Amino acid sequence: MSRRHDVVVIGAGGSQAQAMLVGASRGADLSSWLAVDRLWRPGAEAATRALGLDTATLDVLDKPGPLRELLSRARLVVNLAGPYYRTGAVVLDAAIESGTDYLDICDDADVTIPMLDRTAAAERAGVRALIGMGSSPGTTNVLIRAAVDALGEAGDVDISWTVDIGDMTDAAVRHFWHCFTLVAPDGSVTPVAGWGEMDRRIVEFPGTVGRQEVLRLAHPEPITVPRFLPVARSSNFGAITPADALLIAWGLAYSVDPGRPDGVHDLPATTDAAVQVFSRYRDSRPPAPRIGSGLQIDVHTDGDGLRFSSGADTEMAEATGVPAAAGTLLLLEGLTPEAGVFAPELLRPVDFFTALRRVSRGGGGLELHRLRGGQRAERVRIRDLVAGQLDPVGAR
Repeated sequence: MSRRHDVVVIGAGGSQAQAMLVGASRGADLSSWLAVDRLWRPGAEAATRALGLDTATLDVLDKPGPLRELLSRARLVVNLAGPYYRTGAVVLDAAIESGTDYLDICDDADVTIPMLDRTAAAERAGVRALIGMGSSPGTTNVLIRAAVDALGEAGDVDISWTVDIGDMTDAAVRHFWHCFTLVAPDGSVTPVAGWGEMDRRIVEFPGTVGRQEVLRLAHPEPITVPRFLPVARSSNFGAITPADALLIAWGLAYSVDPGRPDGVHDLPATTDAAVQVFSRYRDSRPPAPRIGSGLQIDVHTDGDGLRFSSGADTEMAEATGVPAAAGTLLLLEGLTPEAGVFAPELLRPVDFFTALRRVSRGGGGLELHRLRGGQRAERVRIRDLVAGQLDPVGAR
């Protein structure tokens, strides 16, 4: 069957999708790509056309027929329309039915297991579906894979991150509230905990981010890392900076949580109203210096292993969109598992970082150190790790 489009990008008008398209344009010809959105933002459609793409309007949640028809004429669909607890399975199912490869940046833990459970259907259809190919999850997973490849195995993977309030778009707010409802690796769900009951830790991030308190939050990595790699346990802790933003986000998430006996039941309307409250707070708070985003990943057994860390002013849209562009190139070029639904842990790190260099502006500021007794030790080169040339023990 001939395919009219190499790639269909859904949700193409969003900020992360726009960053993905700009990144992809550095490494590929986009003239055979189609950009689709439910409602185009002013200027976004013009910017997309300037990159050489055709554009169209479609609500993927409205009717399944038009979506399946569109995907039947594409080699690959890139789903950048969240929240994924609403759109992920819908678009993935349409892709499998259409025999179309699939990629997304799904960061919602509760839909991760149902999407992975579609792997048998994807294998029968010969479809390759790469989920969670953003920053976290996404780049984090590939870094963990590289570390585990060097170490052989790991008892624990501990992920901590922060996001600047300036990056908290309304869509990001909806996702972040979802993270307060914890999801265990077996899929069981825990309602939003009280503020004093939250599992928390202090992390010292590099650069302008510095010392921050982070909370245990739901994310795909604790589900996918032990599933695809020889790792016993994985945890995820995150925060919005500054601290008042985190507290307000938790308060609103707690107040609309339908999982509590006294929780709301008209969730869409209540959530819409809560988003407006947070947005008003975000836009009216006194001006303050941008803190930026922080990341720390410890891959270790009893405190000995490797630590990735960064603290940078990179905007979340670019940090998420550019890895998605790299993953798109890998799917188009056949540098992924043959078929099934899989997370970024199954990508070869050398392939991913080669593609990332093609679509990235460069920079980033990520550091890698040995970890001894839970403390950061000497710095080592990431390029040696990715190339498989890092001594797993190193000098002591």
